[in-house]
Parts: sequence; structure tokens; C-alpha cells
Amino acid sequence: MRFGTRTTRGLVVATAVVAGLLAGAAPASAHGGVVGADLRIAASLGDRELTVVIRRVGQVPGPLRVDVVNHAESPGGVLRIGAAPWGGAPAGNETDVRLTDGGGFAGGVLQVDRAGSWELSVADGRETARLPFVVPQDVMAPWEWTVSGGYTAAGTLLLAALAAAAFGRRAWPPTALGAGAVAAVVVATTAALLSAGIPEPETDPLTGLPGPARPVAAPVAPPHVNLLASAELTAGRRGPVDLRLVDGATGRPADDLVVHHDALLHLMVLGPGGQFAHVHPVRLGPGHYRVWLTPAAGGTHRLFAEIERRGGGVQVVSAAVAASGPAVAGVDSGAPGPGDRILADGTAAHVQATGLVAGEPTVLGIELSRDGRPVRDLQPWLGMAGHLVTTGPDGGVGHVHALPVGAMGSGNAPDESVATGGPRVEFVYTFATPGRHRLWFQVERDYRVLTVPVDVDVAAGPEAGS
Repeated sequence: MRFGTRTTRGLVVATAVVAGLLAGAAPASAHGGVVGADLRIAASLGDRELTVVIRRVGQVPGPLRVDVVNHAESPGGVLRIGAAPWGGAPAGNETDVRLTDGGGFAGGVLQVDRAGSWELSVADGRETARLPFVVPQDVMAPWEWTVSGGYTAAGTLLLAALAAAAFGRRAWPPTALGAGAVAAVVVATTAALLSAGIPEPETDPLTGLPGPARPVAAPVAPPHVNLLASAELTAGRRGPVDLRLVDGATGRPADDLVVHHDALLHLMVLGPGGQFAHVHPVRLGPGHYRVWLTPAAGGTHRLFAEIERRGGGVQVVSAAVAASGPAVAGVDSGAPGPGDRILADGTAAHVQATGLVAGEPTVLGIELSRDGRPVRDLQPWLGMAGHLVTTGPDGGVGHVHALPVGAMGSGNAPDESVATGGPRVEFVYTFATPGRHRLWFQVERDYRVLTVPVDVDVAAGPEAGS
């Protein structure tokens, strides 16, 4: 017995509906194939200030796209980049990246053939930075298996039902097959609708491999790190500073840093004459970092390294290095106070920092203009709209950030190719102590980091006189 016209039409309509569902479900089925995320790492490599962007890997084996942002103060030239599993050598998996003067993007494509821990090497002919990254294994969640399997089963059953209706002699096989297809669609659709509330499979952030769910550990104090610095610096000459991070408990190299605000290590350098630098030493090996500095004068230079260890939180460790040569006579001559000033590139900056009281949060702001027009093409730097570094009478440093508009954090912030920020960048900060403080506002424009130093006076809070 054959189906009538009405039954055949129903099956055709059902087939079209399922085909539409299958097409709509494609992104969900492919969810497990979109692994990892773009990773940005700032690197002060030799004479260059770079941002290395390791793009997410879509599939393994597959291509790995690496982009390098060269900042305006850095020379052009050729870098050699390569990728290898952790502890290995690139062995042919290398390519050249040609940088241009004046800042901008350049990139190349490498290959990855397995999930797990990898190192990206970036060489300038003198030094080789070794940047760790992870290629996660493509793991499909149970609900994805259910959705994919359900829709696949529904399509197969519907084709079988059509064949049975066209060539079969009994009425029940097409009906049974059609009912099975409907049930498969219901199961797959239900799984897709409930997917938002189902946790994704866990992946070990160190190895990129799937692992069992682990209980949340009780809060513990961040592991202590000792910073050892060595250098032979001379005023007016560029020289290397070697930094070694040592675990305070074991004495072994601390090589478990994670990328924090787009850098493995943020280094603030305060010189005796008010010299300031915010740089990002490159990792040469386990716990070993290097950066090149040009002291403006002889004397002691204080180093403050902001790091984050895996599972340990953010900490700031300090050290000092000496530079030979003429010392700065007298005390620091100081920086301008809040108000208007013209920066080196001709940009006008208005700094707002008034009514400052120790222990009370305040809003500090900088507004930029050019030729009387508001600047609206600021770029994110280190994943942020701007940075504010402070130091005060206690000798410590503070480091806070302003988020780009529309970003919830550095992980999903736009990269430096997006120039839509400004003209105003604001920071919320609480000064811990009264007295004279120095601030450095930092923003990026045209691939150039603009630094605005400001001296402010902070009044004592009400409790100070009690």
C-alpha cells in the first residue's frame, strides 16, 4: 500500500524542516572545533616594542596565524618566528615576518600538529624570545554529540521513510520511520535549547588536554617569588638587564607565569632623575627574562615587576640595578601638575586630578585633542584603553587600567588595529598615603605609546588626624 499525496507532502515538508534545523545547528556542532582564543603578549625585544598576537587555532593539525604589531618608536626589519611543542625546536616550522618602520601589523603562518603546550620563538638575530601558549584539544560536549547525532539520525530516518513510502508495500514502515525522525528531532532540539545551562568539558589550561572536573580549592596565599636582577648599565648607553624569577619556597625558577593584561611580565622602571619606563621583558628560558634599557643618568634604578602565577594571583616584586656615569644633581626636578600641556607629538592633553584625599577613591582623567579637535582614534594598549602608573612617598607603585568601551576584560578587548577610543580616558584610583605623588598616564595612538607625567598633592584623610 502506498502513501497518498497528503502523506507524501507531509514527509517532504518534514524533510525541509529538518534540513533547516540541520543548517541552523551547524555552528553548535562546530562549537568543539573552535578551540582556544587569540593570545596577545607584549614583548620588549631588543630595540623593539612589539605585541605578538597568537591567533586561535581552528583545528589540529592545522595552520597557526601569528601577527606582530610593531610600535612607532621601533625600527623595522625581519623577525624569525617558529613554533614547537614545549621543550622542542621548531625544526622547519619557521617563517620570516617583515616589520615596517612607523608601526603596524605584519604576520606569518606556522603549523600545529597536536594539542598541548607549545612555545612560539621570536628571534631578532640577537635574542630569541620564547613565548608559551596552549593549543587546546578539540573536545565535543555531550550535548553537542546529542544535537549532532539527533539531527543526523532524523535525516537518515526521513530518507528511509521517503524510500519506504515510494517503494514499499506496507503502510507501517514509513509511519514508524517518520515517528522515529520526529523523536530524534525533539531530542536534538531539546539538547540544543538546554545547552546554555550545561557546562563545557573542562580543559587543563596548562596542557590544553581534557581533564576531569576538579573541586574548587580553598583560597591560598599567592606563591612568593624573588626577583633577582643583574646588569652593567652606563648612562646614555643601551644595555641588557637580566631578570630571574625564583620560587621563594623551592629556590627553583618560577616558570608558571600566565599572561596578565597581555604580558607575561610588566616591568616599571623608576630612575633617579624621574626617568620612567613601562616595558615587557622577554622570556629567554625558564624563569629567565631580559630587557634592554638606556639610563638617562647614573645611579640606582628601581625595578617593579608585576606578574601572575598560575593559580596564585597577581603580585608585584621589586629589585634594583645601578648605572654608572654622572648622577643627577640634587633632587628630581618634578613634573607638571594637572592642567593642559602639549605632548612631544603635538597632541594637546588636559589632565584632571584634583581634590585628592588619601583613602578615598577618586576619578583621574586625561582628555586629548589635536589642532583643536577631540582625538577619537586611540588604540587599545595591552588590552586596555589606557594605563595609569603611580608612585608616592612610600616608594611603592600602583598600576590601574581603563577598559575599552564595550569590553568586559582584556580577554575580549579589541586589538591594536581598532582605533576608536578617546578623547577621554578615566581611571578610578585610591591613594593609600598623603603627600606628593607622581602619575604617568599612558595611551596609544598611531601605534605610539604616549606617556603623560603629572605631579599631584594628596591630602590626608579625616582619620589621619584622629
